[in-house]
Amino acid sequence: MHNATPWRTVEISFETSLTVDNPYLDITAEVEFTGPNGEVLVRAAFWDGDTTWRVRFAPTSVGTWTWVVRSSDPLDSGLNDRSGLIECAPADADAAEIYARGFLRSSDDGRHLIYADGTPFFWLGDTHWRFAWESWDDSNKPGWASQFRGTVDLRAEQGFSVYQSNMLSFDGGDWSLTGCWVPGAGYDRINPEYFRETLDKRMDYIADSGLVNALGLAWAGSVDSDAAGFAQFARYIVARYGSLPIVWTLGGEVAGYDPTLRDSRIAGWRDVAIAIRASDAYNHPRTAHLTSERPMPAYFQGEDWLTLTLSQAGHGDLPITSAFYRDHLAAYPGVPLVEGESMYEGLLSAEPNGRRPVTDTMVRQVAYRAFQSGCCGYTYGAQGGWNNGWNNTDGASSWGSLPWFDGVELSGAVQLGFLRQFYTALDWTTLSPNNTVFSSTNFFNASLFLPDVLTNDQRSTVVLYLPETFQIGDGDNSLRDLPPAEFRFDWFDPRTGTWSPAAPNATSASGFLALPQKPDPADWALVVRSV
Repeated sequence: MHNATPWRTVEISFETSLTVDNPYLDITAEVEFTGPNGEVLVRAAFWDGDTTWRVRFAPTSVGTWTWVVRSSDPLDSGLNDRSGLIECAPADADAAEIYARGFLRSSDDGRHLIYADGTPFFWLGDTHWRFAWESWDDSNKPGWASQFRGTVDLRAEQGFSVYQSNMLSFDGGDWSLTGCWVPGAGYDRINPEYFRETLDKRMDYIADSGLVNALGLAWAGSVDSDAAGFAQFARYIVARYGSLPIVWTLGGEVAGYDPTLRDSRIAGWRDVAIAIRASDAYNHPRTAHLTSERPMPAYFQGEDWLTLTLSQAGHGDLPITSAFYRDHLAAYPGVPLVEGESMYEGLLSAEPNGRRPVTDTMVRQVAYRAFQSGCCGYTYGAQGGWNNGWNNTDGASSWGSLPWFDGVELSGAVQLGFLRQFYTALDWTTLSPNNTVFSSTNFFNASLFLPDVLTNDQRSTVVLYLPETFQIGDGDNSLRDLPPAEFRFDWFDPRTGTWSPAAPNATSASGFLALPQKPDPADWALVVRSV
């Protein structure tokens, strides 16, 4: 018998009694788990080298679970009709939320993600496209024993909830055939040792830290040569890692930017998504890391496998405005929207008027605009971290040469931790965009620099984000169409995470309420709440 707690992985091993040429393709095996309330979850077992097979399972409820294994060959005594028990005890009192509350799904109204128990999930991610290459047992940052583990620990401490990764590097050459597969065999022969030695411990460490892994499998071109083979690979990854806290992001920039390959790549990644859905007993959320386009690409909108949209607003080469998010949400309601890649801190931007290092201010303003426009999550990235730049020459590219040990300490990550504290203190899932309540006698504040505003349905809570472009000292700003009530005003400093009173309480007259001026030209958030 195996012991477990809810939502934590239990591993069961088997030894096949038969010898076949390529177990990865020639044998399939699955284990049926039956729970204390009659629930049934079927998990595929996976080949792990030689004669070893394993299944990984996370019980979803407390009590006794039974299991039985069956394979595609009824003569295989090692993979047929073996059975056993799992005793699932209540979660520890200090369990991370993902284990205390359960895996993620979309909310009933389709505006955000929630845990299995219905509690809202706040997506704050950090980008590591080359996480498999980050050093496990070495570091060139003073005081850190491990580049990988130290970074995960820091982000968890700072309040991040998502680790956004990709299994395969974006480098040129034969990157798509290294590591995971036997060289020269295409997608037909898997290399289990690579998973055991490199990926398993990283996947487990992320999960043990309480972070959800928003996992991509590769980049756009991986489906060009053998889409069916890559879909088979996706099923293997679901079997190996699908019992961990996961959001499947398919791959990076799945449509690519070659117009002659676009349709075939979209079709190939669609097949991968469908394969993931069919083999994932936990029905983890599914999305695709999109190409950076205006308007936001919609090539998968309306498809029944899509759980949420993962935007790529880009790094300044295209305009990043609040309308970018609001227009998409208006066109595709009921699908949660996360900004998944924009303005990595320390990166050299690609703006039409020139390039400049992305600052913490630039990061904040995209992140707050995204949430104020209806997004339910944001993924940060730091130069050196997203691309695993070991030093200022390794990993240097047109995007910059900042090494990981400097990028990991940039202040924007801390400030996004403050952003999470800000919104979760406001019952953020009850708020939605409502710029119509704001008015100003300042031409620029009323037009070019119109702030992004959230309200609840009753308009008893109003949240304004005032960027650094919002002008002070010239004209009056106000709210209108408010309920008759006494309101209080509080400033939130997004740089320090501190609150301070903004003005004496005031009563709305005919729905009108004058607003205080910003304390200084920097960006601020103003919260107006009925007493």
